[in-house]
Amino acid sequence: MNSFSLLLQKLHEWFGDQPFSIWFQFSRDRHFRLIFSSFHETAATNIPPMTVPRCDGDASHMRYTYESLPSQQMYRFFYEKEGQAVICLAHKANQSVILTSDQRELLWFGIRLLLAEEKMTAKAEESKKLFEGIRSISSTLDVHQIIRGIIGNALAVIPAADAGLLHLYDPTIDRLIPKATVGFHDTVFKDLKMRVGESIAGKVFEDGIPRMYKTSQETTYAMKDISADNFHSLNHAKTLRDLNGLLCVPISREEKRIGVLVLHQFYQENVFTEYDLDLLQGFADQTSIALQNAELYAEVKRAYEHMAAMSAQLQAKHDDLIQRNQIHESIKQLSLQNKGAETIVKTLSKMTGHSIYFADWLEQKMYPEKSVLFFSWDELYSLLNKRRQPVSVSLFSPAAGDDQLFCLYPLINGSIFLGCLMIPLDERGLSDLARMTVEQGRAVLILDLVKKQSISSVLYKRAHDLFQELIASKGNELVDRARSMGLQPQAKYYVIYAHLTQCHDLALLEANIHRLITRWKWEFSKTQMFVYGFHNHVTLLIRSLGSRDGKDIRERLQQASYEWELGKEASLSIGVGSMASGIEQISKSYEEAKKAAHYLTNRSRYGVVHYKDLGVNRLMLNQSQADIDAFIQDVFAPFWQDPEKYQEWEQTIITYMKYSQSPQLTAKELHIHVNTLYQRLRKVEELLHIDLRNPEDLLKLQLACHLRQEG
Repeated sequence: MNSFSLLLQKLHEWFGDQPFSIWFQFSRDRHFRLIFSSFHETAATNIPPMTVPRCDGDASHMRYTYESLPSQQMYRFFYEKEGQAVICLAHKANQSVILTSDQRELLWFGIRLLLAEEKMTAKAEESKKLFEGIRSISSTLDVHQIIRGIIGNALAVIPAADAGLLHLYDPTIDRLIPKATVGFHDTVFKDLKMRVGESIAGKVFEDGIPRMYKTSQETTYAMKDISADNFHSLNHAKTLRDLNGLLCVPISREEKRIGVLVLHQFYQENVFTEYDLDLLQGFADQTSIALQNAELYAEVKRAYEHMAAMSAQLQAKHDDLIQRNQIHESIKQLSLQNKGAETIVKTLSKMTGHSIYFADWLEQKMYPEKSVLFFSWDELYSLLNKRRQPVSVSLFSPAAGDDQLFCLYPLINGSIFLGCLMIPLDERGLSDLARMTVEQGRAVLILDLVKKQSISSVLYKRAHDLFQELIASKGNELVDRARSMGLQPQAKYYVIYAHLTQCHDLALLEANIHRLITRWKWEFSKTQMFVYGFHNHVTLLIRSLGSRDGKDIRERLQQASYEWELGKEASLSIGVGSMASGIEQISKSYEEAKKAAHYLTNRSRYGVVHYKDLGVNRLMLNQSQADIDAFIQDVFAPFWQDPEKYQEWEQTIITYMKYSQSPQLTAKELHIHVNTLYQRLRKVEELLHIDLRNPEDLLKLQLACHLRQEG
């Protein structure tokens, strides 16, 4: 049987069936606490005896007192610096229970024994929580975890507190900054910045003296110098009018203070004691050591992590070098094995994990086949022709149904644009390894295209020799050569001769010839053809399939010439010979096509001309432009000696020749009278020393006017 049971046994023995209650008030209690009651739950005496006075000065020298009230009796027992106890009894038939002095003395000692036991139990629990808190703080080396645990552990060992703040000093702004809180709203972290010497926390940090306040009035007075902003921040996080007490101790490291620990009392019934203040200071000192250990550990950890990161970087670089070497070897094998553009592109797609497309500008073909180009070849050329670095563009993707970001890698050989690699990008983009793979693959693809172009040049040279042998052959030899080339002896053919000028870069000229041949292979793929390039010209032999071939051929050739002129890399002058009815006339059609092309070239003109459309100009095909200009100069020189004076006469004779020497049509065109026309013509005859009735003079003047208009 414990002490409390023995005490109750004695009280029941002394009080009989008379109800009673026991109340304790320790030194830290603001009010009495009910320990035991035998009253009925509805009894009025079950209400705490609020009229019981605390240890006043009159009773401080007593051990116990007795009070008799109308509804109850009270035995009060006093214990210096520890508190007091009250036993309340209800009056029964207006008879009081009077205990003897021995009984009272026995009760005083019995209650003191209970107080001691309860105090020992409380101290044991308090010590247990303290050591558990210190152990939990000391067991971790995480600064943030330590800071978060300090307030909770402090509240666990000091039950009179129900909220707390931990401030650490920030020397960069010379302020105390909240680092952990319990019972306050998190907004306190945003705005609260306490100056050194400001309010309670600032003063404790400044002088290092712990402070304790037990009442609301004391606390309010001590905080009177807090700034308006800090007061607003604290009050917003927790209503300060409910603040009834406060403990504040410094956190120091040797002689240097690093922060303060503050406990607040808002709703607890207990009051703070000096013991609480000492306990909190010891807790803060232990916390300082734990923080220092954590910071030292953090420094060691950062150094270790730095070394680990460097090691990881070195390993990553090593792995990257191995991967790069493997990629280089794989791509080198592609180059050595002559796998071709499509195989190279597929391999790059597999190695990078991205879909990759190749737009071949020279042959104007996409790889893989049937891939969508997304824009025209001219747009592609305009965008990438002068670029060397990748370009990111947003293009509409039919597969995605929306715009998609593409990375375009131009393929350039010297000054020659060969095409580009097209890579659709997702949110990951291209990794460094994928980018390196594409760069190496691009170099191999350029080499493959140049190699292919070189082989084509050799084949073109062989085709040139075969064609020249064909047109130089006669009789049975001609038939044999034609059949070896797949030509039908009685079929009808056109010979087309394209001359490229104004292209001084030989590599660029070769690329343009290759591109033109590729285009014509595609344009005339539905008919039999023989095509090759040699030096600065392209020769095309196509078989006629119908009466509309001539017009259709002219339109297609004209479009090619127009596009070349837009590109401004070369001018394209195209001559078309007469239709050859049989292989015997191919040589004649070839010579006509070549003469027609040179006719345009000699006059610095581009476009398409049929030999049959040259008319009288055929007579001038073997004349240089300088000879033609000299002939025109000889005829028109008298007009040019005084242009202002003779301009009207010169225009008159040119118009007269244009309208086939018709006086009426010429006068109408010039808006003059016929008689005025005759007067001008006589003056022209006198100036040029000619007679328009003389056939030789008339032919010379007609030819000069025609050549001038042609020029």
